Amino acid sequence: MANKHTITALLYFCTCLSILVGLVMQDFYKIPLTGGIIVLGLIWVFSFGYKEKYRTLITKPLGLAFLGFYLVHILSTLYSSNSSVALNDLQLKISLVLLPIFMLSTSLFSKDWKRLLLNAFSILMVGMAVYDLFTSYTEFIISSNYSAFYYKNLPHLLVSKPHYVAWYYSFALFIALYEILIRNKHKILWAIAASILMLSLIFLSSRAYLLAFSIVAIISGTVWIRKRSVSKKSILKLLLPIGFLISLALIIPNTRARIVDTYAEINKLVDHDDHRQTNPRVFIWKYAGKLIKEKLLLGYGIGDAKLELNKALEECDALFWNGSENELLNKKQLNYHNQFLQTWAEVGILGLLLLLYLMIKPFFLKNKHPLFLIFVGLTLFGFLTESMLERQAGVVMLAFMYPLLYSMGEEKIEN
Repeated sequence: MANKHTITALLYFCTCLSILVGLVMQDFYKIPLTGGIIVLGLIWVFSFGYKEKYRTLITKPLGLAFLGFYLVHILSTLYSSNSSVALNDLQLKISLVLLPIFMLSTSLFSKDWKRLLLNAFSILMVGMAVYDLFTSYTEFIISSNYSAFYYKNLPHLLVSKPHYVAWYYSFALFIALYEILIRNKHKILWAIAASILMLSLIFLSSRAYLLAFSIVAIISGTVWIRKRSVSKKSILKLLLPIGFLISLALIIPNTRARIVDTYAEINKLVDHDDHRQTNPRVFIWKYAGKLIKEKLLLGYGIGDAKLELNKALEECDALFWNGSENELLNKKQLNYHNQFLQTWAEVGILGLLLLLYLMIKPFFLKNKHPLFLIFVGLTLFGFLTESMLERQAGVVMLAFMYPLLYSMGEEKIEN
C-alpha cells in the first residue's frame, strides 16, 4: 500500500510538472497543459477514497470558494441571452473548479515536492525569458530597432500577452529571491536567474507589475525584517532588487515613457485636460460603473456582460493613443480591463464577494507560506488593471498556483 501511495504521488507530481510546462507552451502546443489536467483528474478519480477527499476539502474554505465562484458562473447562464459565449466562458474557466478540487482534497504531496514544483516554474520562466530575449535580439540585428525588446514585442512564446508574462516573471522572480534568502545552496545560480527575470520584467514594461513588484517587495521585505533578526547585509540584499528595478525603469527610454503616460492617465481620470489618452481603461471603467449600477445583484450573465459594455462604448467618442496616433475607442472590442468589475458585471455581487474573499482572506490566515501571500498580492494588482480570467493564461495560472501555495505552511530557514 505504501508503494502504491508513493507511485500515485509521483504521478501527481509529474502531471503537475506537465501543467507547468504547458503554461509555457499554451499558445502553440496544448497537450502538456490539457493532458496534464486530464491525467490529474483521472488519477484523482481512480485513487478513490472519496469520503476522505470530501472531508479534506470541506476543511479548506478557500477551496470551497473556488467551487462557489464557478457555480455562480453556471447560474448566470440562466439569464444570459448569448448562450454560445456563456458556454465558451464556462469551458475556459473549468480549471478554476477542477484544479482546486484535485489539489486540495488530497494530501499526497510532501512540502519538498511542492517546493520543487515552484522551483521548476521559476526555471521554466527563466528559460522562456532567455528565449524571448534571444529572439528579440535576432530581430534587433535584422531591424536595428530597439523596440524589438519592448512591451508586446518581447514575448515570443506567449505572443502579445505582456501583462500575463509580467505576472509569471514577477512571481518567478520572487521564488528566485526567496531561494537566495532561505537556502544555502545554488545562490549564484538563483542570482543569475533573478537578474534575467528582472531584466525581462523591465523590458516588458507592464506598469501594473512594475508597481506590484516594488510594493509587494517592500511590504514582504518589511515583514521579513520584523519577524527575524536580519543583518544590514541581508537588508541590503532585499533593497538591491527594488533599487535596480526602479533605476532601470527610469533609464530605459521606452519604459520611462510608459511611466510618463501613466501620469497623463491619472490626470485624465481626475478630469484634467490632456490631449493624449494613452489607456482606454479610464473610459471603460466609467462606462462599466454605469452598467453595473443597473444590475447590481445578478449582473448581465457571462454571455452578455462584454456585449453590453461594447454597446455602451458605442456612445463614447474618446480617442485612444495607440503609440503613433489617436484612434476612436468605440472601434475596438473590449472587456472590462478589471477582473473585479468584469466579475461583478457578469455574475453579480455574490461572484464579486467570492472573488474578493479569495484575494483578501489569505492575508488573515495564520502560518501561511510567504510565497502564497506574495502570489496573491501580485494577482490582486493584476486584477485591478486587466480582466485576467478572460484568458487561459490567467485562469490556469490562478487555478494551479493558488491551491498549490495554499496547501504549503511556513518554512524554516536553513542554517
